[in-house]
Amino acid sequence: MSASAAPTTESAEAALNHPVLDDAAAPQLAGTPVKLIASDIDGTILSYKLTASGAVSPRTVEAFQAASEAGVAVVLVTGRPVRNMRPVSDTLGEIGPVICSNGAVMYDLAQDRLVSSWPMQAEALFSAKDIILDLDPGAFFAAETLEHLHLEDGFAKDSLFYDDAKRKAAGIGEEQLLFGPLDETLERGTRGEVRTPDSEVGQDHVADRVVKLLVKTHSMDPDAFLAEVRRRAGHLVSVTHSAPGVSLLELAAKGINKAAGLQRFATSLGVNQQNVVAFGDMPNDIEMLQWAGTSWAVGSAHPMARAAANHVTSSCDDDGVAVIIEKLLAGQL
Repeated sequence: MSASAAPTTESAEAALNHPVLDDAAAPQLAGTPVKLIASDIDGTILSYKLTASGAVSPRTVEAFQAASEAGVAVVLVTGRPVRNMRPVSDTLGEIGPVICSNGAVMYDLAQDRLVSSWPMQAEALFSAKDIILDLDPGAFFAAETLEHLHLEDGFAKDSLFYDDAKRKAAGIGEEQLLFGPLDETLERGTRGEVRTPDSEVGQDHVADRVVKLLVKTHSMDPDAFLAEVRRRAGHLVSVTHSAPGVSLLELAAKGINKAAGLQRFATSLGVNQQNVVAFGDMPNDIEMLQWAGTSWAVGSAHPMARAAANHVTSSCDDDGVAVIIEKLLAGQL
């Protein structure tokens, strides 16, 4: 974890309390007890054709419920912001804590409260933005805070944010959107005036509350864009992508990723790394797939995610995650 990324609310360790199975009672995976299942959402348990509706398949819902009833802790680890979780939680039911924004936010949906967040600092954010604009002057940006989604017009064009029905289906209220150049809506020009030596991250300036910076280009393919931005700005921020076929990058505070968020959650439960099973499908899942004791990429996953996982299951549309959970609970792994 980077020293520059400081939590803005109470720690997860102090806030979460979930009973954990003892070794003998837990489902066994090749002789290792499984106490925590972590899964990405879009493209892993939710078809990309159904991302707006959040309609997770009945088989997958039943598998997750069966795991919970067996005493296994289940956590969703997603690039989605909290505001986009409602359609999924409506399908899955009472799912409790979730790790959102690629590990930058932990939120308890059952209690509707923030547990912790790890925002970017304004200096790193704007420096990375300038570096990317030097690479591609035609790039467009958006920024997620816990309160708002800041959108440049070029980023929002042809997206669900300009379509009332799609926006509402995704659980995004119009009052949550702020349109305009990020340098203006994030108040870049006033940073020197509002910061004080004793100010705290997340309280002194809008830009210091950004949990995810997004950037879109039309001049490079997704993997090439990811590699080049990591090369140029990776010393300042974490960089990944999760949208198949779209040159859209997601930036977070240095050291923040899904693995970091999952590790904090597992520690809060007293669950060791080897007792964690994880599922994913895109480059933003790589660190989580590598960190978990055992991991599966779905068959429809990006090649980088498949390479990072220990195993590959069926595709998302064929309920690949449910297949593995069912076998786990039946003692067939």
